[in-house]
Amino acid sequence: MIVSMKRLTLVGIRQEETDILRALQKAGAVELISVTADDDGGEGARRLDEAAERISRFSESLSAIKPYAKKPGFLTPAREEKLEKMRQDVGEAQAASDRIRGILEEKKQIEGRLEKDKSTYASLIPWADMDQEMSSVAPTKYTHCFAGLVDGAAEAAIREQEAISAEFYGEGGNRAAILACLKEDARLVAGFLKTINWTDVVFPRMQGTPREAMLALEQDMAAGEKRLSELQSELESCGVNADILENAADALLIERDSMVAETQVEKDTSVFRLEGWVRSDEVDKVEAALRSVTEAYYTEYRDPLEDETPPTVLKNDKFNTPFESLITLYSLPDARGIDATPYMTPFYIFLFGVMLSDTGYGLVLSLGAWLFLKLKKPTGGLRGLAMVLFWGGISTMVWGVLVGTFFGLDFDAILGTADKFPLLIDPTGNPVGMLLFCLLLGVIHIVCGHLIKMKMCFADKDWQSAVFDNLSWVFVLVGLVLAALPMASTFFDPPFELGWYHALYLDKVGLGLIVLGSAMVLLFKGRDKKNPISRLASGLGGLYGVTSYLSDILSYARLLALGIATGYLAMVFNTLCSMLMGGSGVMKFVGFIIAVVLLIALHVFSIAINTLGTFVHCARLQYVEFFGKFYEEGGRAFKPLQYKTKHVQISK
Repeated sequence: MIVSMKRLTLVGIRQEETDILRALQKAGAVELISVTADDDGGEGARRLDEAAERISRFSESLSAIKPYAKKPGFLTPAREEKLEKMRQDVGEAQAASDRIRGILEEKKQIEGRLEKDKSTYASLIPWADMDQEMSSVAPTKYTHCFAGLVDGAAEAAIREQEAISAEFYGEGGNRAAILACLKEDARLVAGFLKTINWTDVVFPRMQGTPREAMLALEQDMAAGEKRLSELQSELESCGVNADILENAADALLIERDSMVAETQVEKDTSVFRLEGWVRSDEVDKVEAALRSVTEAYYTEYRDPLEDETPPTVLKNDKFNTPFESLITLYSLPDARGIDATPYMTPFYIFLFGVMLSDTGYGLVLSLGAWLFLKLKKPTGGLRGLAMVLFWGGISTMVWGVLVGTFFGLDFDAILGTADKFPLLIDPTGNPVGMLLFCLLLGVIHIVCGHLIKMKMCFADKDWQSAVFDNLSWVFVLVGLVLAALPMASTFFDPPFELGWYHALYLDKVGLGLIVLGSAMVLLFKGRDKKNPISRLASGLGGLYGVTSYLSDILSYARLLALGIATGYLAMVFNTLCSMLMGGSGVMKFVGFIIAVVLLIALHVFSIAINTLGTFVHCARLQYVEFFGKFYEEGGRAFKPLQYKTKHVQISK
């Protein structure tokens, strides 16, 4: 069901504001509504910025050491910690964060310097044979120098220039060169160099020859690499601080949320006013939280006004609650609508089993989900999805028994019988009968959607919509089933023995329901129109909607498609692996080992891919064909002020 919401107004003493907000945050039962902007000269915004900066620093430090921290196993439950302990760890975490940030900053500086040294070293390699100091390559009173790299093919052209004195270094196509000329010829030489493949070079500001500079760079780079290694070791040793940093980061997140709440409260010098939404079943919880702080407060609870949009909260029994996660994947219902969870749950479980329909696959799925729930102890939506898969696996096991398959093997092959295991349904032997059964499930699913809509309309005292817009289509759909049943019964194995009089009786009842439902649509679809022609046109348009219903019903053919696909894929894997076991001697043993490993891998893949397909397509049948008949979406989630953590769970 959808829990009704109350609008809360709270007035308290200004000096107790922080304590009251923290008590409400601990209770986690009030969604605050901002009633004012931060009007305290920007103090609230400044504090929020500081808190965000501290959280960012802790997160950066934690990300740096996370690879070196002890990693929990996949099925290890989330770590629990008391809030008091988390807050106490903030000081120690600050020191650890400062140390980690210092290491990261020094590493960044050294890495930048190494990158620069490597670039400088690479630029000096062509000059390694030059035996004069780099600082000597400079203009004098009467001469000008050019240093650069030149294509070896242009060396001859340079030597032919009478105004240039040249020295070349290195071998190969790209050589280093020092050119000297008189100052009055410098412009002429510069123009000449533009005509050849010449690149100017500026020597680094280092003492000695290029070779000596390269040796100095090698020493600096070696020292830098050594220091980087030391810093890396220090960073890895900081991995033990991961838990403390997680505790502190989450404590600061909680503190920041409390600060955000303070900016949403209207206040003056003596009192403050708070507005928010509270679940009607948690009013006492809010009152208890307030009384734990003070008796000097005033509260008022009222129902939402017509122009207010309260949040949507779903509340179901233990069996249906996990399936709320499927509702949130689609869209929460309008707060004044209806909770589809208890109506969807049995259909989802039933159709899930029809699609997967293998006892072995269902056993693995349910057992895996159960172990995940017991060992990992997930919460929230993850726990809900795990429970959905658990019940889907149970349904799959039941349907696997009905169709007689276990990891793609039929029960007769496993039990050593010959066509003696009783099959209620045989999708491979009688696919047409199975298809008709799936379409019948679709009709039942859609009719139930209309019946739910009728219930909603009667609750709103709108009997005309209930009868003319919904009951009419129930008549049409049921009539189609009854009219088609005599012919469809022949496709089942064994065929249904209806008898000629029963067939005639069903035909007449079915046709009568079709005519009655169609007449209701034709005459009353446009009941809000006064013009008879417009009313008739609306009715004809409504009757055209039967094509949409036929399309919806045909969508349930995917039940057969996915069920057969799962079975045949498993059979193919079994056949391929059995071929590997057909050798003799040593090869038979080797083939057996390979076949077992391959069989496990292939079936795991098949379970994963078919479960994903089943999950998605089963959800689609709910969202489109079922919800489309009654569901009113558009709700928003309830987001109370509470302890929201990223790394640990708050222990009680």
